[in-house]
Amino acid sequence: MSSWFSSKWARLIAGKKPWPPSELERHSVFIHDCNALQHFWNSNSSRSVEESIAFARTYLERLNFLLTDESRGPSPHNCVETAASSRIFVTVALIALAYHDDDLVRSAAVLFNHIIHAGVLKTEEESERGRGRAKESISTAFSRALVDLVRQADKTSDKTETLLVELLFGIANNIRLQPETLSTWFRPRVTPVRSDTESTGPNGTEFAGATRKDEFPLFYMLVDYVHSDKSAGDFARTGLLYIIETASRSKSLERWLIESDLATLMAIGLGALYSQLGSLEYIPTDDDVPRVVALSDHAKEETALQPTLSEAMDTFMSYLLFWQDTIDHCKSAEVNDTLLDHFQVLFLEQLLYPSLLESSDVAGGSTAAVLTYLCRILDSVEQGELVHRILHFLLASSPPPEQQMDMSASRRKSINVLAALSSEAAQPSPSLFNLRDLALLGLQSANRQTVLATLRLLNVVLQRHHPFARSLIHTIPSQPARQRSIGAFNAELEQLLGLATSIFTESSLNESYDNYVADATWVLESRLCLPVSDEEAEKVVPLPQQLQQDDPIVQGLLTCLDTFFTNSVIVNLALTGVFMSLASSHLFALDGWVLVDPACYDKPSSDSSDTIDQVRQAYKVPTWPETAAPTLTLALQKLVEQVRQWQKDLPDFDVLVAARRELLHQGDRPQTPTPARSREASEPPVPGSVDRSRPSFPGSPEPSLPGSRGLLWLCGGESIARPDESRGSSTSRTVAAEALRRRLATPFPPAATATEATPTDAEPVGASDEASGEATASAEETESPSATLGHVLTNVVILYEFLLELSAVVQARGSLFEEAGYQ
Repeated sequence: MSSWFSSKWARLIAGKKPWPPSELERHSVFIHDCNALQHFWNSNSSRSVEESIAFARTYLERLNFLLTDESRGPSPHNCVETAASSRIFVTVALIALAYHDDDLVRSAAVLFNHIIHAGVLKTEEESERGRGRAKESISTAFSRALVDLVRQADKTSDKTETLLVELLFGIANNIRLQPETLSTWFRPRVTPVRSDTESTGPNGTEFAGATRKDEFPLFYMLVDYVHSDKSAGDFARTGLLYIIETASRSKSLERWLIESDLATLMAIGLGALYSQLGSLEYIPTDDDVPRVVALSDHAKEETALQPTLSEAMDTFMSYLLFWQDTIDHCKSAEVNDTLLDHFQVLFLEQLLYPSLLESSDVAGGSTAAVLTYLCRILDSVEQGELVHRILHFLLASSPPPEQQMDMSASRRKSINVLAALSSEAAQPSPSLFNLRDLALLGLQSANRQTVLATLRLLNVVLQRHHPFARSLIHTIPSQPARQRSIGAFNAELEQLLGLATSIFTESSLNESYDNYVADATWVLESRLCLPVSDEEAEKVVPLPQQLQQDDPIVQGLLTCLDTFFTNSVIVNLALTGVFMSLASSHLFALDGWVLVDPACYDKPSSDSSDTIDQVRQAYKVPTWPETAAPTLTLALQKLVEQVRQWQKDLPDFDVLVAARRELLHQGDRPQTPTPARSREASEPPVPGSVDRSRPSFPGSPEPSLPGSRGLLWLCGGESIARPDESRGSSTSRTVAAEALRRRLATPFPPAATATEATPTDAEPVGASDEASGEATASAEETESPSATLGHVLTNVVILYEFLLELSAVVQARGSLFEEAGYQ
């Protein structure tokens, strides 16, 4: 029989003839090879180690080939049933562990995988009914052999490790699909449940949970690999999710998960990964530099670069998202609450919050890093309970009234021990210093990296986590938004548009503004279906509330606006992004900071009941005192007035602004028609619309403007396109371009700082290596901020686009939120 199989095997490998045995022949060969392996293991062979490994490997490969060939055909599958009933898997596991050969371990894993997927293993109850209790059941023997193989095998390669963990995943998947098979792998000890009055032990050891690896070894082997960033980690995390999901259908497993150290291991593992995060790295690159950044003084500074997050951050985020998936998949409320409690105590209270509290804001400090990490966390996590725990704790929000609920003794014991540990830790409380305080300090920081990280964090919370927006930026609950008349609304909208057009008048203004209105409409429509907060009833129609004008964060944002023209363009993009997030939020009214509070209007009263008269009255423009001017609009007016002054001082200032805007938007106008690209989920579905005044995604001022070929291309491009030009004309164009380059690199302090800093105070700025022809400002912070003319021009364009976008949001809110009417 062996010679017959060898010839068949040789022909198969040679490819001369297909494999054509009948089911009976295949089964007969399989039994023969099983017996050969059993005899090889049980006999005292005189073969050398190399010969033994080669012999075992040959017969294992034969068995796997026969099982694979059989799996392609219809039932019955006699070979795999024989593999289970003969318990050949026990012998295979012993051989693989004895010889420490990588190929043998992989072949053994393949054989185990065949048996798992064939579904021939019976449950404990079925085995006991069929064979009695005298002998260990096949399923129990299989579980012991698999556990020994995965635990003790030498995992010398990633492929071997992945194959072994895939076995565990296969078992977890079977448990999810057939919960009755859980008893084969899970054997909890029966322990009496103590009453609520019993103490939990003063040393707090019970908090860590009982490590019961002998009760559920499959579970702990999966836990060992959940931190891996390789394929084995993916299998382990998914397998663990399947087991946790099964807890809702097994009371014994649910109780075991609550009392075990699952939650402790997961929380400590997350904390360990967070502790490995270092400082931010800024790696300069000349590729794909956004044009708006290249045409600024800070193109080479760290604030102009996206921080490069290390592989440790990717590993941490992968594990955090595993937390999110665990909470989503677990249908047991008590297991979920246990996980979340440990997440708050062991990670939030003892690690994340102290890192925020103890961070340093000096140059090279950690404040910018921890704020960036928190921003990344809040930008990635979408699970409501997890986000609620994070922000509810960091913002020190008042807890909701406790509701009486039934809970098991195991869950009650876990709560008591966790509360005792939290009180003994004596960690600082967010009630004294919370995320609002940290954001305020970040806005006031002299470190541009810290300011930028703070603005990104504010943007993420305002755009993605609306229930906490009012906890971060306070409103006046007693003053909801008031409807203004059509005339008042049109007058204020005209005023905002007038601020924009006084900076620059473009021929395509109507098209640009229409795009902004379409974008704003899409954003506002998406806000209408969002809840106001977790505490408010779902049936209550949310009304925007007036912004608290003396809120320190609002004042900090307005202070950042005062130095708009000397700010880094990245900071300005993030700053305008925060203002746009507030203006487009369904939680905040525009009264008092963008538009005049309707209560301050001076308008004649009319007692006429005639409808025509009421309509005419609604279109009349009211007046209002100067003291009622909106705070943000007033700050923007000051910036526009400064631009108007420069227009008077520099006769060609309008030409320079127009040229700078044209250069910034060159990438928006392709010379040849291109197919419409697929739109990202976060982008408004408006053809041709470009968001030019704020980041392309929440919290990160990474503009979508493409890279630049530089100012020299703008000034000297025609000489390249016209080779017939005379040498003299070409020379004159080069001289003119160089003169313009030098002029744009000249220090140009705004009027606010002109009295404090004379031209001699600022060091001359050299020309940039980029074709933009602009100089980079010093990375050192100075007491008297100054900027080059080119940098100011870029910020003027950003201001212009911001005014257009703000006007578009105001117009869209007037109709969608019914903030303008005939009353």
